[in-house]
Amino acid sequence: MKRLIVILWGIAVLAGCGGGGGGGGSSTPPVLPAPAQAKFWAADLSTSTASYYQVTANKVAEGAHCYIYLEQGQTVSSANIDKIQNEFDTTIYPDVTTAFGSEPNPGIDNDPKIYILLLSIKDGFNYPANPSYIAGFFDPLNEYSTAQHANSNQKEMFYMNVNPAVATWFAPASIDFFRTLAHEFQHMIHWEQKDHLRNLHDDTWLDEGMGMVSPAYCGYGADYDAVNTFEHASSDSLTVWKDSFEDYGVVYMWAQYYKDRVGNDIFHRMLQNNLVGIASVNNALATAGYPKDFTGTFRDWAVANYYGDGTTVPVPAGHPEWSYVSINTWPGAISLPGLFPVSRQNVTTLQPLDQWSLGFYSYTPVSPPAGSITWTPTATATEKGAFVDGGGSVLTYDMLSGTTYNYTSTGYLILQNPAGTATTSGDTVVRANMTPVQVLEAANTSPEVRARVAASGKPQRIDIGPSMRGREKGMRAQGLRPQF
Repeated sequence: MKRLIVILWGIAVLAGCGGGGGGGGSSTPPVLPAPAQAKFWAADLSTSTASYYQVTANKVAEGAHCYIYLEQGQTVSSANIDKIQNEFDTTIYPDVTTAFGSEPNPGIDNDPKIYILLLSIKDGFNYPANPSYIAGFFDPLNEYSTAQHANSNQKEMFYMNVNPAVATWFAPASIDFFRTLAHEFQHMIHWEQKDHLRNLHDDTWLDEGMGMVSPAYCGYGADYDAVNTFEHASSDSLTVWKDSFEDYGVVYMWAQYYKDRVGNDIFHRMLQNNLVGIASVNNALATAGYPKDFTGTFRDWAVANYYGDGTTVPVPAGHPEWSYVSINTWPGAISLPGLFPVSRQNVTTLQPLDQWSLGFYSYTPVSPPAGSITWTPTATATEKGAFVDGGGSVLTYDMLSGTTYNYTSTGYLILQNPAGTATTSGDTVVRANMTPVQVLEAANTSPEVRARVAASGKPQRIDIGPSMRGREKGMRAQGLRPQF
């Protein structure tokens, strides 16, 4: 084990280190004033090994809920510093804690304020050759003492990217910057409520879904980048996490639907129970008095992706659960590819579905204006099907195998696999979390990412939350726990 490292600045000790006190009968650490200048450990995310380096930073702001430090050599205007401090204190902190619960407070350093470190994150960004970058992250290893993890900062903190090379697209104090900060704050709260307080490790898809919808609670609007991602990969499994770019689209859509239709407090309920994954969702639905479980809401959500918010296609009367409040999923509203591309038109042999995934297909008449389809799932399939007669705007919620369904103009098939097994006979494999550099390499070589970058002219933000949580999971596998 590496020696405990103590760093002095003049006569001041790094603010709020605290030694991870509170566990094993140790005394509560004193709250020390945050120094004007400090050194912080930061992860080098451009290497294949879990290496750290030190950043010297100056304190540039202090608010009711945060300290803001800026890496020496980086430039952020004082006006933007003030905006970040004000936005975190007055919007992000109250809105995200109301929606999800409390962060570690006063936490490992016995200080209720959170450190926000503005730095140039080492992620290998080199546009356009490597068009992906990391906007920000929460590292749960900072919740461990230096005796347990030598590179711990022993404080609640976020790392936010102010690399001038990405500032054109990810400017400090921009809406995207605040979205990222809200996303990462949810991860801190999730860690506190599940990992720390209950010694549980929640499913990644659920943690990331809450992270993706967290900005919506702060009033930043629907995430149409995520809607676009979903519509390009609408059959991506909701619950099988592959550390892929596409995973974020489907979990966002599911989480936004829950916020829109189940209730604003539904995620808070999930984080207050002693369960994880689907079991946690079912418990929260029951305590909220919602009439359907995870399976039932999954099927309603499938249909809601067709109707969107009802702007383009009217929602059947009496069925608000078949729609979103905040998202128009049709191409006309914002430049979206839509759920029914040409490649999914008039298909007669349907693709097998992974567990908890969807398939969207459209059909046109052989002899216009009317046509029909007959859906026959395989004998061992768990699929459900819904069908919309586009001409008559009539929905059949439960299709029957071998039954003919008529339509005029266009028919829309919404295929669903509301089950924990894939519709193929092969086993499914959930991979371990990739390292940050593997996540970046996968994004940089992804045809979908590169096509989007080429079309938009801007690089792609990448999240590494699962990678950072995977590192901490390794600590827990060794029997280590935070000592507060």
